[in-house]
Amino acid sequence: MKIGAVSTLAFVICGGICGLGCGASYENVWEEPREHRAVQEPQAEDRHAKAVAEGDEHWAARGDRPRLEKAIEAWSRASVIEENDHETLVKLSRAYYLLADGHLSFEGEAGQERFLETHDLGRRAADKALLTLSPEFARRVRAGTRIEEAVSVLDRTAVPALYWRSTNLGKWAYAQGFATVLSYKDEIRAVMQFCLEKEEAYFLAGPHRYFGAFYAIAPPFAGGDLEKSKFHFERAIERHPNYFATRVLYAQHYAVKMQDRRLYEEQLNLVIAGNPALEAAFEPENRVEQRKARQFLAEIDEKFE
Repeated sequence: MKIGAVSTLAFVICGGICGLGCGASYENVWEEPREHRAVQEPQAEDRHAKAVAEGDEHWAARGDRPRLEKAIEAWSRASVIEENDHETLVKLSRAYYLLADGHLSFEGEAGQERFLETHDLGRRAADKALLTLSPEFARRVRAGTRIEEAVSVLDRTAVPALYWRSTNLGKWAYAQGFATVLSYKDEIRAVMQFCLEKEEAYFLAGPHRYFGAFYAIAPPFAGGDLEKSKFHFERAIERHPNYFATRVLYAQHYAVKMQDRRLYEEQLNLVIAGNPALEAAFEPENRVEQRKARQFLAEIDEKFE
């Protein structure tokens, strides 16, 4: 049986037998008591600024895992000193994503628990950023409004927090299994659609890359559409051909679902042979994708008949 058929069958079984309650669920931060501890003393303000700067310095060397972890530690300190600093919370969400996706994902079962925890921490940091950005959004979600409906009160300034929220949540859900993906597909899809409409160019056409994966992963009854998947992947590649994550996801999800071995090999070989520094600001991320590409290429016979 083909990989795509197995995935769809698993999705149907989980969705049909278990329903929306079958998958894992995350603990949201909406109901948590949150008394604003504003920076009032110059000393506290100075400590906050120094912690942010320390995190920024380590982030510049994020290709080195210990430096990435130090960036997370410094930005976490900064967010405790001044919890309404939404920009640092967004940085933290992105850093958690990179730690999980770029390092813990290669540790197999040994790193699975921390992988899930780290993506969840990334989602929680983005949630806190959203609460800070919009009091009306905070009021609505705390009153029980679903996030896919509450986003209507936000504007494009919320795109970074929403994007990293969705990417962390999406990876977390995918690792939990298809039942969890099914549970959160409407939420993630609505939030990323907001990002696509407000700022489709964000993070090197990130919303297009996300929908390329979404439409390939989901079976037709849950919104899957391989033509739409190809459209979004090609749009992202057209705009940023040297950002390797798009090509890796294109191979991992679309090419496998289509059982297009040639496309799979082509995209992964382009990544492996590419110069990660051509997208200079994202060289560390590109090196992670080269590592993924080598791993996926070594597994090719497991994915194709």
